[in-house]
Amino acid sequence: MVKLLIAERDNQERNALQWLISAYSIPIQTVILAGTVQEAMRLLEKEAPDLFYLELDMVRKEDWHALKHYVNLYTKKVICVTAETTFARAKQAIECQSIDLLVKPLEPMKIKQCMTSALSSISSDQSSRFFPEKIETSYSYRSLFVKQQQMPIDVSVMLLKTESKMNVHHLRTFLENEASSTIPFVFPLTDLVVCLIPHEEKNLKQVGTRILQEWEEKNTEPLAIVIIPFHEQYNSLYEMYQSARKLLEVTFFIGYRQIILPEAQFENWKALDPFLTPNEQRIWIEMLNEFDKEKIKQWMYDEFLHLKAPYPQPGLLRTKLTSILAQVRRFMKTYNLHEREIEKYYLQIFDDILYSPVLYRIVQEMLLFIYDLLDKAKREQEQSRTNIIEKGIAYIEQHFTNPDLTLEMVASIVERSPAYYSHLLMKKHGSSFRQIVTALRINEAKKLLQETNLTVQEIAERVGFRNANYFSKTFKEVTRSSPRDFRTEKKR
Repeated sequence: MVKLLIAERDNQERNALQWLISAYSIPIQTVILAGTVQEAMRLLEKEAPDLFYLELDMVRKEDWHALKHYVNLYTKKVICVTAETTFARAKQAIECQSIDLLVKPLEPMKIKQCMTSALSSISSDQSSRFFPEKIETSYSYRSLFVKQQQMPIDVSVMLLKTESKMNVHHLRTFLENEASSTIPFVFPLTDLVVCLIPHEEKNLKQVGTRILQEWEEKNTEPLAIVIIPFHEQYNSLYEMYQSARKLLEVTFFIGYRQIILPEAQFENWKALDPFLTPNEQRIWIEMLNEFDKEKIKQWMYDEFLHLKAPYPQPGLLRTKLTSILAQVRRFMKTYNLHEREIEKYYLQIFDDILYSPVLYRIVQEMLLFIYDLLDKAKREQEQSRTNIIEKGIAYIEQHFTNPDLTLEMVASIVERSPAYYSHLLMKKHGSSFRQIVTALRINEAKKLLQETNLTVQEIAERVGFRNANYFSKTFKEVTRSSPRDFRTEKKR
């Protein structure tokens, strides 16, 4: 019979955790609640719970030593929780030998996953087949997260991760029940599983391939395996684990269902500007306004699905995808679609960009979303007039390089008087027509000054100025630097 002690100040949080255990059928028979540190220590001594859920923020500095002593004496497994993502909290979790450090606000599925993992660890403590005693006492969770120099290393590291975090418990069970002869020592974490293999094992890729095949025979969930072979260059298990985590990030580009080994092209990330250039923004405005699905698809494929190692950092690519989504959102507002049902779809895509583990899936989901959006916008265009302000802004962005562009021309496009349209611009954007046009022209001029060898005269003409002197004067008023000085400074 498994016994859980929950030490949490917030009564609603305590009750919610108790309800969650029941709702998710987590096999915990007895749940004990504590609202203070003193009560928690008393119940630890009295009940000796199998699992202890501890809110670190409730523990005062002067109580920490005593509580840690009780934890070490009276409970088997600890889950630490905090709202403060600081080094001090991480250090406390390590001192308690916590199996995980959860950060508030908590997701129910993550709590379930963590508790299930802890329970599996408790039930397997007596029966799991681990390394010989020398290895078991040398390595622990602490050795994964704390850099211990000069620690003897006699293992290779294998890191296994399913595409969905929800399958970590199932993966751990699979490793212990079906692959225990190959993987004798397992460290389950909240999002992946770390395994240690004796360095005498030379055919690591063969071992990984066999595990992958056995997994796929019974599971449809994609699995990736990263292998860091034993090497004298590593001073600690911490370094090997960090190398494996970094190597795992290439799954964002190459997907799962494979073995990943250290390769030179994976060692460093390639530089990437994470934001759309003015020219790319214009391209996206044109593609969206023209409802050109095929062109959008080709642009996305060329930009994101033909990448080769060394890859750009995944976080930078996610930022660029959100930059595209920002252009798409402006298009949504143009057709007054941002307050309708498709808004939920948009938020789902935004969430996919931030958290989806594989790039090509993000691209496919974005394309499906954009196609749906274009269909709805086209119908909306046929049924009602578009928002006149955003339509005018789109026209300005498409034609700002025209030196003859005037407020009267834009007002005519949106079928309003120049004075009224100017009033709407100031009210919504806080800028006049002339200020908006000037800002676009100067931003484009900056780009040309940095990336081309065009003369100031040529650049002035390209961005919509007839007179180079007037361009230089305007450029300096905006940037506090002459075009030539700006070019010289940026090319240093």
